[in-house]
Amino acid sequence: MRLIIVGILLGLVYSCSATISGPFLFWGHDKVSTLKTQALVEAGSREESLTQLFGEAKAIVVFMRNTTSRLEGIKYPRFQNLVKSCTWTYLPERSLATEPFGRNAKIEVISLSGHGEDDDAEIVTAYNDALRIYGDGEVLGILASREEEAHFLAKRETAEEESEKTAEGTPTDSAEEIEASFIYVAEGNKAVLSLNGPPELLLTNETLRLEEHIKQITFDDQHAKGYGRLSITFMHSGEKCTLRFKFTLARGTWTLRNVEVEYRELKSVLLARGDEYTLPSAPLGFSYRCSANDLSFVNPNKNESLQNLILSDFQVQPWLNGRKEFGEVYDCVGFVSAPILSGLFVVTLLLGILGLGISAMLSMHTPNRFESSRSKQLTFTVQE
Repeated sequence: MRLIIVGILLGLVYSCSATISGPFLFWGHDKVSTLKTQALVEAGSREESLTQLFGEAKAIVVFMRNTTSRLEGIKYPRFQNLVKSCTWTYLPERSLATEPFGRNAKIEVISLSGHGEDDDAEIVTAYNDALRIYGDGEVLGILASREEEAHFLAKRETAEEESEKTAEGTPTDSAEEIEASFIYVAEGNKAVLSLNGPPELLLTNETLRLEEHIKQITFDDQHAKGYGRLSITFMHSGEKCTLRFKFTLARGTWTLRNVEVEYRELKSVLLARGDEYTLPSAPLGFSYRCSANDLSFVNPNKNESLQNLILSDFQVQPWLNGRKEFGEVYDCVGFVSAPILSGLFVVTLLLGILGLGISAMLSMHTPNRFESSRSKQLTFTVQE
């Protein structure tokens, strides 16, 4: 029976090259904990740690999701308990420095349906089956997503291709070229904003879905002054609507704080909803992605017609500096790791001991009366 199970597992191994996308959740193998300190090191060091992990694992089980949205523990209770019972780590980046395919001969790839209860049972069952074959601490579990084309920057036509189309008689707009896409790349690849759907601008009496935009997108780089502006002009019913996203730069970290909106005769500055911990921000050279929540820009003045701007499932990076793809990703998905919990437990324990010691010291009192020779009576017995 054991040989049959091994044969089935090996038959499901993917020998061809595949591509997976983040964020990633690793669990099960003892060496998973070594990845937790690799967030801000060079790519070569990350690749070495991953290669070593993939090689030392006796088997790898990769679970593929069709979305990058946040997992809710309520919908995946069995999977949550499985992860908590072993070593695990969370990697928010979009791609790995190296992938497990080709690094290990025993890899099983399982596609999840997207239904919470079914996926919860399938993950736990498949992983436990691998544990029975290879043993505890020897099987590496990976939860990832399918590669999404929206993560990459839009391919722009070169001037030569455009000139060839013009020579062949393809009609071109002598004025402004319009396109419908949700990936906005500034000229010279200076900044990029990627969305899963069109921005929605809420007015007092209507909602605008900004689907078409002018190809000429600019980024006003004021690095020395500590800010930059990504300007995108949309066309809605023949009228222009311009959005200027402002990024501030301080101590090597950029933050998206507000957007200036111009539509018809209306003009206003909408503030990003959030605080210093929830606003989109990342170090220079890194991008920020959030698929769990929409980003809302609200008008502090409720009496104006421009009320709200909503961005859904977005990824953004200013100061791209000519790169053709996003940098490493900072994600809005929060998590609590085992070292953090253990550290909090130790601190709580030490504080409890310190409190008991201080309480004991405060309860000590010096005696208020002392014995003397006068107060003592000397007694003795004489025997005859």
